Amino acid sequence: MELPLRTRASVACLALSLAAPAARAAGADPAARLPRAENWDVWGEARLRALALTPVFEGAPGEVVMSRLVLGGQWTPSRPIRLELEAEALSGWVAGDATSVGREVAARPFPQGRDGTGDLTRVVPRRARLLWTTPVGLLSAGAQTFTWGTGMLANDGAGDRPFGDPWLGNAVARLAFATRPLEALGAGGFAGSTALFVAGDYVLRDDNASVYDGDRAFAGIAGLRAEHGGHIAGLLFSARHQRDREDRSRPDGARAETTAYVLDAHGRVALLADGAHHLAIEGEVAEILGETTRPWSDATVPGGAALRQTGAVLRARWDHDPTRVTASVEGGYASGDDAPRDDVVRTFTMHTDHDVGLVLFDQVLPLLSARSVDRLQDPSLTAVPPAATRYAVNPGAVQNAFYVQPVVKLRPLPPLDLRLGYVFATPAGALADPYQTALNGGFATSAGGRVHSRGAYGHEVDARATWDVDLGGPTRLRVGAEGGVFLPGAAFEGSDLPDLLFIGRAIASVHL
Repeated sequence: MELPLRTRASVACLALSLAAPAARAAGADPAARLPRAENWDVWGEARLRALALTPVFEGAPGEVVMSRLVLGGQWTPSRPIRLELEAEALSGWVAGDATSVGREVAARPFPQGRDGTGDLTRVVPRRARLLWTTPVGLLSAGAQTFTWGTGMLANDGAGDRPFGDPWLGNAVARLAFATRPLEALGAGGFAGSTALFVAGDYVLRDDNASVYDGDRAFAGIAGLRAEHGGHIAGLLFSARHQRDREDRSRPDGARAETTAYVLDAHGRVALLADGAHHLAIEGEVAEILGETTRPWSDATVPGGAALRQTGAVLRARWDHDPTRVTASVEGGYASGDDAPRDDVVRTFTMHTDHDVGLVLFDQVLPLLSARSVDRLQDPSLTAVPPAATRYAVNPGAVQNAFYVQPVVKLRPLPPLDLRLGYVFATPAGALADPYQTALNGGFATSAGGRVHSRGAYGHEVDARATWDVDLGGPTRLRVGAEGGVFLPGAAFEGSDLPDLLFIGRAIASVHL
């Protein structure tokens, strides 16, 4: 039997200071943060979150406190040289209900620790790089984070999604070069802004690999990006090879290896910008091909499995500056797998920092999948625990889903941020709960025991309110709360999920 895997490549984009900044609509967004001085700046966030969740099942966490500290700075000693440093620490579970769900198959079943194991003492270099603007382009060397497009596949862990928080972000050791060749020839407009870039990465940490846990991943990147008048077009290609940490459940004792090739296109079109109203449409689509030895079954041993995964996001956003209102609607697709027993892995996983709602993708699906792989270790089910089951744990991301998420944000007063959103999601492929699928001979079976079940995941309503207190300069204190209510749909029919799930989150953070 082949389990649904979260095998994917992380892609990358060079932070292009070569490209002119786009005219960005304000709407409900606050004023852009200004650096503290012309040639230097410091920034950071000290975050504390307390959440209460309706238990997804008996033994699942109910009340948890999480923290994260990020501190950074930059210095420009001369015009062509810039130095950047940023580090993350104290990130993860602090107190409350520590869950052991998923620990039967892996010491760290989730990229973001949910049980207090190691995250608080782990220091991650998010930036430690030198940027040198030469006459022919920009050279960058050292550790850095990165985002590409909408952030659905490559995310720096620093953005602002409508609900929830970024916790990880992709961090790599990178050598990169970018240039605008047509600008040097006198071209202007969209053509003149076109930047070509190449980079080589050693992955420090992302959703799929962590050097701190024994994974080793390398990637090569090439692409182009143009930006002018609020319009953006970009195309990126990434080739990545990864050798996983040791898996004690593999019969051959070897480390799984994955080679993945990613083609990702991103674009944004500004349809209206009249000074008060702004309307833009943005989209991203990614295709992942390759091969992996992660799954272990009659169909995949010894030849491995092929990767055939597709993901996409389409977003429309309208801003009205005089009333400080922003309305958006986002639709997304992450391919599923209707044939979990064959030698093709089709399940696409978006980045864990591409948050969609608060309950379904962040809590329900990850916890259900982790409990399911724990159950697979039951000696009464099989004498030898199945290999590679840790990859079947949803990391807390959009996976095997179609979703739509309309959101309204308003800022009636400059310090007050109000948000209201709705999420409807349905599976993109057959539901294959690992435990139930094993009980049914490898035929895709839902958590409720329904063979080839689909139906809707359900409906979710989310709300958020925060207040910013000015502490001088760009420093501010943010306090508030957000919550979500999830009504499970037919996809969970027959499972032990409650009829209604609720999450409430208290928000407190200091931003430098």
